[in-house]
Amino acid sequence: MKRVHIVGSAYSEEFFDLPLEDEEISAKPYLEVAPYHVARFGLQMDDNGLTGIGIEKGDFLLISDFSAEPIFGKPVLVRQEGKFIVRIAADVNPVESTFTTTDDTYPAMTLPSENIRIIGVVSGSIKATDDIKLIDAYELEFEYE
Repeated sequence: MKRVHIVGSAYSEEFFDLPLEDEEISAKPYLEVAPYHVARFGLQMDDNGLTGIGIEKGDFLLISDFSAEPIFGKPVLVRQEGKFIVRIAADVNPVESTFTTTDDTYPAMTLPSENIRIIGVVSGSIKATDDIKLIDAYELEFEYE
């Protein structure tokens, strides 16, 4: 199994802070996922901006720092001036980029492309259920023979 550390909450309504240094990521609680996932880290969705694609408040987003396919129409993690937001890439071009939510939950956001960076793409999600538990990164693991 692969460990994907959940580094914080994600929002599609407003920008948020996010610790993305490797030391900070590895100290966060994690979920165990199948080994084929390419996610670098995860976030827990904390609003309803992606419900139209089946991602609800509380679900976990698996964030990859690359995509083998075009990102048009996919949820992405965008950074602007040190803050982050999760939105769907509606139009990304060298001049300006537009990011939306599903069902127009929140108004579309058009930003100058020179002021943003797409940090990652949502490569998968895990439904928040009672049997999904985050594992503390500092739990000691013992094996008995």
